[in-house]
Amino acid sequence: MDEHKVQPSSYSRSRFTMIRAGAERSGDVLKLLSEAAGWMESKGIRQWTPGQFNDQDIAAYFTDREVYLALDGETVAGMFTLQFSDPQYWGERNDETCAYLHRLAVAQAYRGGGLGRQLIDFALHQAQELGSRALRLDTVAHNVKLNRYYQSLGFGYMGTRDMGEGRLVNLYEHGASGDNPILLRYMDESDFQHMQRWSVSPEFLKQWAGPSFDYPLDNGQLMEYMQGANHPASSDKLIYCAVERAGGRVVGHLSLARIDRINSSARIGRVIVDPQLQGRGIGRGMIQEALRIGFQGLGLHRLSLGAFAFNTAAIRCYENAGFVREGASREAALFNGQYTDCIEFGLLNREWRSLGYSK
Repeated sequence: MDEHKVQPSSYSRSRFTMIRAGAERSGDVLKLLSEAAGWMESKGIRQWTPGQFNDQDIAAYFTDREVYLALDGETVAGMFTLQFSDPQYWGERNDETCAYLHRLAVAQAYRGGGLGRQLIDFALHQAQELGSRALRLDTVAHNVKLNRYYQSLGFGYMGTRDMGEGRLVNLYEHGASGDNPILLRYMDESDFQHMQRWSVSPEFLKQWAGPSFDYPLDNGQLMEYMQGANHPASSDKLIYCAVERAGGRVVGHLSLARIDRINSSARIGRVIVDPQLQGRGIGRGMIQEALRIGFQGLGLHRLSLGAFAFNTAAIRCYENAGFVREGASREAALFNGQYTDCIEFGLLNREWRSLGYSK
């Protein structure tokens, strides 16, 4: 096919021209992917290797998928491909109503300037224009920073797949959480300031974190908390910050902890909403997305959590999300000289599905 410009109006102010490329661009594609693979190898990123790309494979891209390039004048600045079935990576979850993003790459001279985000936005636009239900992608599981990036763009975790020889990939679908205004993305050190700012007193810290942290909450405690986290196939905890889909403001935090792969269960814990933003439905959105990740992404059978008896807002939120009271640990914690119960809640996968959240 001959290449043609496919520039939606939202890109009219961009310096880049987006084109669907023809096979005559195979040399440009090979050069860009090989350069990107060499950069990854130099950074210790185990995703692509320079030798994996060759003329024959690149030529096949133009028959089994669509190839898009970002041009800065005549210079190839970035690329991605779209295909409309991907059983290799998605297995039994493959859905031919979706578009699948692969080979996203930015030339070295253009890295750090936001072109990657523009390419993803353009891929979303193209997927919609072509009638696809959703845009999906995969990324190596060990690169927590890259997973965090995709989560922040609205891609919801859908599972982890073993591609053989110890290579694990995480699967993502844009908009997996439906109209939920809250996204969950992995926490990192840049988020510590929020948790410290929200922990306004020893009593409030104990309310949302139990005995796991000491007041004042410092970086050392949070670094220890983060150790070994955020690898869905192996970690016993996934630690998230909640961000608003519109604008990306950090508004809360929670974890999926005590992940038990033998009994297929986990516990939602350390749930906190920015004290200045409580009462706006943020907690509800956080819990709904945590349930989706646990049941749909991790494929768990059971999720549990607890709340102190005086925390009526949290209890109402959990019950509205479908959690069932299972009992109480009587006089489990001391607050302001008075002992209080900890109410225990549980929810099973089949109960969650019956609520309609999994559609």
